[in-house]
Amino acid sequence: MISEKPVDLVELKKQFTDFLKRKNYRNTQERYKVLERIAELDKHISADELYVYMNTQGDRVSRATVYSTLDLLTRCTILVKHRFQGESAHFELAERLPDHDHLICVECGHIVEFQEESLAEVQKRICDMFGFKPVKHSLQIFAACPDPGRCEHNRS
Repeated sequence: MISEKPVDLVELKKQFTDFLKRKNYRNTQERYKVLERIAELDKHISADELYVYMNTQGDRVSRATVYSTLDLLTRCTILVKHRFQGESAHFELAERLPDHDHLICVECGHIVEFQEESLAEVQKRICDMFGFKPVKHSLQIFAACPDPGRCEHNRS
């Protein structure tokens, strides 16, 4: 298992404010509430799941605001957007678990996050081979859990 870095919400809000100002977007309370709520969660979450969660917390925010804010947070690199197995996009805070990859069960959908040092070496070697400069990578391994019928994560 990999350890999570603590979330600095003050710094994230500053980064978001700077981005909104630079790109001439409105600075609204609803956008900051979306950021706060996603920072509370320690899992991958879809826009619809976040919308439902916010409504259960008593937040008054539209589905369109959730979707557009997630897009802005991704564009300013606060969030990372993933597509696991053709499902709807899922988001996670970029700073919470930097430089990690995903093992996804094709039977139950369970996601295991991991870090493997040798992947950085592979990334560098491949980039060097083609004259590129490595920036980041994203690896998704799709596999099946050992006993899908007894898996505690099985959604069916």
